[in-house]
Amino acid sequence: MKLKQFGWLVLLAANAVLSSGCATSAVWRTGAFSRYCEPANPPDLRLFHSPQKQDVLVEYTESRENEDLIRRRVYWLHENAKRLQHRRKPQFVGSEDKQGLVPLAVLQPGAAPEPSLAGGLYAVASTNGYGFTLYSAGKEEGSYELPVYGDDSGRVTQVLLTPPAVVADVAIVGGIIALATLPWWWTGLNQLVH
Repeated sequence: MKLKQFGWLVLLAANAVLSSGCATSAVWRTGAFSRYCEPANPPDLRLFHSPQKQDVLVEYTESRENEDLIRRRVYWLHENAKRLQHRRKPQFVGSEDKQGLVPLAVLQPGAAPEPSLAGGLYAVASTNGYGFTLYSAGKEEGSYELPVYGDDSGRVTQVLLTPPAVVADVAIVGGIIALATLPWWWTGLNQLVH
C-alpha cells in the first residue's frame, strides 16, 4: 500500500469514528446523566408579598427525578423571571427570608375570592397545581409556572467517565488503523523475519 493511500485511509477511518459515535462525545452530550427537578405532587404552594421589594416570595415542595426525596424551596418570583423563562434553576433563598412578609391567599381553581381579597393581592392555583396566577385588586397581574429545571448532578458522572471514554476512543481508532495497515506492516515483519 502506498503511503498516500495509507494516509487517506487513516484520515477517513478516524473521521468516521470521531464524528459519528465516539464514546467521549456520547458522555458529554447535552443532558446526558442529568436529572430534572420539578414541583412535587402536591407542591404545597405558599406565597408571600414584600411591600418593600415589591416582589413575591414563592415557597413550594420540590422533587428530583428518580428520587423519593422532597425538599422545600423558596425563591423571589420577579427577581428570577428570566431564569424561570429559560427553564433554569432559580436563585433559591432561605426560608427565613419570609420573616415580616405578608402571606397571600392561594385559592383553588374556580373558587371566588372573598370580598376582602378583591382589593388586595392574591393568587389562584393552576388546574394542574404546578403554577398560579397573581391578581392585584381583582385584575390579573400574570401567570407563572413553578420551576422545572435540569440539575448539575450528572457533571460528576461525566467527569468520571471521561478517562475510560477517551481510552475506548483511542482503542477504536488504533484498531481501525491497525486493521487498515495490516498488509503494510505484515509485509514489513515478514521481510525482517526472512
